[in-house]
Amino acid sequence: MDPIRRERLSKLLSLILRHKPERFSITLDERGYASIDEIVEAIQEKFDQLAKDEILEIADGAEKRRFEVEEDRIRARYGHSFPIDLGLPPADPPEFLYYATVPARASVITNGGLTPSDRQYVHLSLSEEIAAQVARNQTDTPVVFRINARQATEAGVNFYDRSPVILTTGVPSEFIDVLQEAPPPPALFGRRKRKAPPRR
Repeated sequence: MDPIRRERLSKLLSLILRHKPERFSITLDERGYASIDEIVEAIQEKFDQLAKDEILEIADGAEKRRFEVEEDRIRARYGHSFPIDLGLPPADPPEFLYYATVPARASVITNGGLTPSDRQYVHLSLSEEIAAQVARNQTDTPVVFRINARQATEAGVNFYDRSPVILTTGVPSEFIDVLQEAPPPPALFGRRKRKAPPRR
């Protein structure tokens, strides 16, 4: 498949299966699955000669961690902005997980813990580097947090494995440490006085 077509189709599948199925007259079941045939029919106008095999190629290819297929249905593995029962059992997390965000949200997390914003779950990373890389899509100065996941689990917080991400519905602030703080903003100096024009 042409790389540009592949990327466009993958993004459109994410939009349908994670956020806006109703925009395309697609109905998801309670576990987030949609009929592949219905998706093909719904988006053929945007993709000339779209075939079911192209959807399957994306689900089985590099995007395998984003989508999964069950018989003739497909769903997003994570990232939903509406409630979906993914049917996941709680998983034993590693000792630490990581999350990064823009500096403006740092104090909210430090004081109130981690909660989902526009998604069903909070997405946590397995390493500090991965978390920072994800946050750099929004900022050049990410603030990185370390989640004491094992301690949180012992306190009743559930984590769900959707490798390469770990999902949770929230983490209280007592299990969160700041690993990397954003640098302070540049000092603001007064405006330089404009030089008077030279006398003639």
